[in-house]
Amino acid sequence: MYSVKVLLKNYRLISFIIISVFAVIGYCYQPAALQKFSLGLEDIKFSARSALGLAPTPDKDIIIIEVDEPSVNKVGRWPWNRDVMSELFKDLSEASVVGLDIVFSETSDEEKDNLLADTIYNNGNIILGYFFRDVATEETTELDVDYLQDCAYMNFSLLDDVVGVKEFPYAEVNIPIIAESALTCAYFSTEPDADGLYRRYPLAYIHKGYILPPLAVQMLRYSLNKEVDLKLDKNGVRSFDIGDIDIKNHSYIRLNFYDEVQYVSAYEVLDGTVPPSYFKDKMVIVGVTEVGVYDMRPTPINSITPGVSLHYVALSNLLQDELLTTSELADYLSIFLTLIVMLGISFMRKQVHRIGLYTVALIVSGGASYCMFFFGNYWQHEFFTVAPSIIFIASLESFAFFTVERKAKEVKKAFSSYVSPALVEEIQKDPDKLKLGGEERCVSIMFSDIRGFTSLSESLSAPELVSMLNKIHGPMTNVVLNNKGMLDKYIGDAMMVLYNTPLDLEDHADMAVYSALELIRTLHTINERFTVEGLPNIDIGIGINTGLAVCGNMGSQVRFEYTAIGDSVNLASRLEGLCKVYKTRIVVSEHTKDMCSLHFLMRKLDNVKVKGKHKPVAIFEVMEDTEELRELKEKYEKALEMYFSRQFEDAFKAFEKLAEEGDKTSEVFLERCEHYKDDPPQDDWDGSFTMKSK
Repeated sequence: MYSVKVLLKNYRLISFIIISVFAVIGYCYQPAALQKFSLGLEDIKFSARSALGLAPTPDKDIIIIEVDEPSVNKVGRWPWNRDVMSELFKDLSEASVVGLDIVFSETSDEEKDNLLADTIYNNGNIILGYFFRDVATEETTELDVDYLQDCAYMNFSLLDDVVGVKEFPYAEVNIPIIAESALTCAYFSTEPDADGLYRRYPLAYIHKGYILPPLAVQMLRYSLNKEVDLKLDKNGVRSFDIGDIDIKNHSYIRLNFYDEVQYVSAYEVLDGTVPPSYFKDKMVIVGVTEVGVYDMRPTPINSITPGVSLHYVALSNLLQDELLTTSELADYLSIFLTLIVMLGISFMRKQVHRIGLYTVALIVSGGASYCMFFFGNYWQHEFFTVAPSIIFIASLESFAFFTVERKAKEVKKAFSSYVSPALVEEIQKDPDKLKLGGEERCVSIMFSDIRGFTSLSESLSAPELVSMLNKIHGPMTNVVLNNKGMLDKYIGDAMMVLYNTPLDLEDHADMAVYSALELIRTLHTINERFTVEGLPNIDIGIGINTGLAVCGNMGSQVRFEYTAIGDSVNLASRLEGLCKVYKTRIVVSEHTKDMCSLHFLMRKLDNVKVKGKHKPVAIFEVMEDTEELRELKEKYEKALEMYFSRQFEDAFKAFEKLAEEGDKTSEVFLERCEHYKDDPPQDDWDGSFTMKSK
């Protein structure tokens, strides 16, 4: 009886101790089944980062030349003849260093082997690739070992008699005549995790007593012209130092994957589409991406990832200091701290309060892990923090349910968000709309921004500024709502509006464009009022795009808002920024123009490649439909046609005349024509203009 009373009195502490012990054991040993589950759960961070547009950008000076499906179709099945590879390598002679994710392990035609060897030697920048085997029928020859010795780490220290670096018994290396011609060599072997996915990259392997570097590290050594200082102990790599890079207690680096990798088709290099000068001072990795060759690796970001991209990611991570760091001590502290927080919450009397705080604590714990990954490239094993906490919570609440609180109580979910009346009505009809998630639908997105707001804010007091903003946003919001738009949010002096969500609006593109014109008319009324009140006049820029976006309630369970995300939204924001570039007030994309059923006076402004996109988008200015502006449109588009046709002298004269007549946009093309007259664009110029900023 006494023991039961003690148990009832101290069940929280007893549960805390038991679960803490199991949490530490689980993290320390990480059984295969548990590790597979945790790895998959933690990989969600990559998807979340990509969805938020926070993924890092790889080093622009690293390029993969891919033997892709078009290359195989044009040149022939892989492997290619050595004379073809020789031609490919000749075009890479201006690169700073070239790493090969391929191996020439068998002889072919003697003449072609000599030709390839001569090309590799003359280039002087090629690092050959080789790979390891666990099982093979042939031993590595003494000649091959001598060749590998020249490729091994030079500066290393062995801190223990036995080192914990993986050793391979066999290696598949290049034939002697080619091996002797190269700058050096490096292995391209990698290993998957317990679940078969590739997330890590080795810093060293051992073969025949030599400590050998992987392809990315070897390219880094020759690019920086510095030697790696390597220290090994019984656990593996104690330290790895080169330049400003210092890695401690990790034999493998965790790869920080990119959303985009810079590929160039091998055939485009061979046929001259991509000139040799394109690779000047670049770091180039040559590998196979054709699926049929089977050099594909499943990774957290894609189940079919070319193996060559692992070297690309590792090299860029090292160069840009974007490696994912981990700390066992920090993980242990996170486990105990979170369990202690849950223990403290468990002493609250009301279950509804406990559940709410448990949820907040778990969100904060998981959110902190995500934030550290998003903004600090730190990889926390949050599964081993969150899972024990959930089990702890379940044990505490189960005990409380069966001993104290037998009656289940409903927990009201927190809901705090600013929504439009239409959305409120939609939610009232279907409460499930409050759930997180959303749907993909075609919408028109409008961004509006006040020009010169920063300088304006400096000339007014805070109360005056707020009052002025309210006088601007008030009538402009009415315009939006009257035209069936949904005011998504105010972003300081900017405004984001959605059409065709959450309610269907068949003519959403028309309504968005009509709203923009009406906003400009409203602007004139606002400025007239400001003039009377002695306030400075304002101007606005409006960008509109139409396309697919994910619309729905987004955020956390305790705080979310109805909004839209996606490339279409990002493009609309970019278009608003282009108003300043082209000195106009309304810029719409070709997608919006094509969706309009009503007749609006629009003149084509340009074809632009916005930041982050490679395909140009046609953009248009929406104008009031007057005789004078119709004439301007006709003259302008004739001048623009001359510009696109590379008739820069004639285009200059046409734009100059329009500029003299007061067309500000023509001034932009005057400068471009002046530039292109002296320095014409390349022959493959498609007429588009690339924006260097957002």
